[in-house]
Amino acid sequence: MNAYDQKNSDDYDANTLLLEKALSNIKGNKRLKVTVAQLSEMTGIHRNTISNRVWPVQELKQIRDSRKTEEKSRKEQVRLSTADVKNALEAKLSRAQSEVIYWFNEYQDTKRVAEHSDKRLQKMRESRDYYKTLSDTDKRSLSEARQEIEKLRKMLVLEDTRSKQLMH
Repeated sequence: MNAYDQKNSDDYDANTLLLEKALSNIKGNKRLKVTVAQLSEMTGIHRNTISNRVWPVQELKQIRDSRKTEEKSRKEQVRLSTADVKNALEAKLSRAQSEVIYWFNEYQDTKRVAEHSDKRLQKMRESRDYYKTLSDTDKRSLSEARQEIEKLRKMLVLEDTRSKQLMH
């Protein structure tokens, strides 16, 4: 092989290594575009030279397809996670509604008990007032009766002393 062919062979191998390294970088870095122009910029090899080799273009197509597939699956996961979040939030809302209903019913029950207790207390007060009035009336009657009895006793004592005086 002559020197010119050797130089071409060495350049070809060096360019192949550069292309492989650049393709590896593109595959690993999502921020890099998956284009022949990007590959050309990274390697310093002309776009036509890259296109003439065919396999780098095919590799770029595979990377592009892989990224599209990953993007679709990521979007699907986002959609599913959004649906999961929505379902979780709906479940949380449902539990919150159930809890609100529970505590509202507890409030209503407590309110009914309180109203019933207030009515019973009012009836007890009325009953107490009635029996206190009745007791006061009976106490007055009893006091009046005792006073009457005392008067009658005094009168009896007077009568008894009068009758003893008359007998003597």
